[in-house]
Amino acid sequence: MDISMNQNTKLTSEEKKMLKKELCESWSELPKELKNYIIETKRQKLNMLYMLQDWAKQNGHETMLDLLSRKIAHKEEKLKKMEQENG
Repeated sequence: MDISMNQNTKLTSEEKKMLKKELCESWSELPKELKNYIIETKRQKLNMLYMLQDWAKQNGHETMLDLLSRKIAHKEEKLKKMEQENG
């Protein structure tokens, strides 16, 4: 996969952490419509992870399967917390 990106605009790992922290801290201030959209997007991403997990299982990719299983568990927990906070 060859995706050309301008390295000047790409966020560093530290900047990504900072953005994530800012979003978490401002979650309660976001409009309900925006929170609902974020939650729906996360549900769709979780569904994609389930499909990848199924593919990895069917095709014998044990390392990928293990990593995806852990990632899915984390995403499910996070999504559940977001939904509870959203009401």
